[in-house]
Amino acid sequence: MTRAEMLAELQTVLNDATTGGAWSTTTLLGYLAEGQDKFCEETGYFRDRTNFSITLATGVAVYDIPDRVIQILNIWDGTRRLGKVLTGDDTSDSDTEWTFDTTQPGTPRLWQTDQETGTITLYPVPTAADNGDVYALQVWRYSRYDLAGDGAAPEGGGDAPDAEPEIPSRFHRACVEWAAYKAFMHRDVETQDSIKAADHLNAFKMYVSDGVTTLRRYQNQEVRVGTNPAYRT
Repeated sequence: MTRAEMLAELQTVLNDATTGGAWSTTTLLGYLAEGQDKFCEETGYFRDRTNFSITLATGVAVYDIPDRVIQILNIWDGTRRLGKVLTGDDTSDSDTEWTFDTTQPGTPRLWQTDQETGTITLYPVPTAADNGDVYALQVWRYSRYDLAGDGAAPEGGGDAPDAEPEIPSRFHRACVEWAAYKAFMHRDVETQDSIKAADHLNAFKMYVSDGVTTLRRYQNQEVRVGTNPAYRT
């Protein structure tokens, strides 16, 4: 479904015509967009190593995490995967013990995201020789654009009401179910209906369950059961 078709279906589900337009178009589009984001959070969509990167600058150790990213999974300098550390970790560098020092210059080889919310910190700090180098980010992300915005993909522009959700088409109605749940939870005498809200939330959860299964199949994930290697002789 396109965004316009999803909005029309949602308005039908809510019987919006007979309630005098209790919910504005802006509010409903916001709920639809929230539904897609929630679906991504609950299922694991999307893994992406193509669309996000950081460009190094001399003497700059801290970089913003892109808005549509849920979690940084890995950082690559082109061919090499940088190591991940946590704030306060002691790390062995050859025979030298050191802590994560954001003043030490050198080509970055480690990263962390728990030092300050919303940022990536690199170690060592990029030098003039690294200036302009582009490091690829492997991320878990939402859709690449906000469905409630202008509806256009990042490389597009202008108003695009025919924009589609990025999640697979079979799960588009998950957005509608989430939006209906949020609409019926409005604390308004005329529109609030906790029973209908619960029904739509349950329907959304069913889409999430199917989405998790589908993603596992896409990624060819397997669950294996074995003994702890520490107990093997």
